[in-house]
Amino acid sequence: MEYILEILGWWGMSIVKFLITPTTMVVVGKGLLETILISTTGAWIGIFVFSFFGKKLFAYLSQRAKRRGVKVFTSSRRRIVRVKQKYGIYGLVAVCALISVPISSLLAAKYFHHLKWRIPALMGGFAIWSVLLTLIGWLARGGF
Repeated sequence: MEYILEILGWWGMSIVKFLITPTTMVVVGKGLLETILISTTGAWIGIFVFSFFGKKLFAYLSQRAKRRGVKVFTSSRRRIVRVKQKYGIYGLVAVCALISVPISSLLAAKYFHHLKWRIPALMGGFAIWSVLLTLIGWLARGGF
């Protein structure tokens, strides 16, 4: 039971602050494979949760903005669209660990909702980042 609670804690940390979770797990003495599996599955849980609720949130906000007559195009929205068009989903996947699971998932839900493979792309990106961050932690610790 204690181990299950520990895994739940690591999953929560992976969802909230993915970038430091694998290294922190290595520092406290978790194994290489265990660190990769727990941090990856934690990120995947977060991707599913925030992708699902992100779609609902953006649908609600869109309806609310229409009722209020909010200005559709602002300078910051134009900048976001420019970045989206320049880098696309591949750019988001490349930096997903740097901007966290919730933000990455919400951005994917908002700007790439038409891509059916956006969730597998994010899952793959976080899996790769998990391996890289775990290996960096092991090398910094003097592992292998």
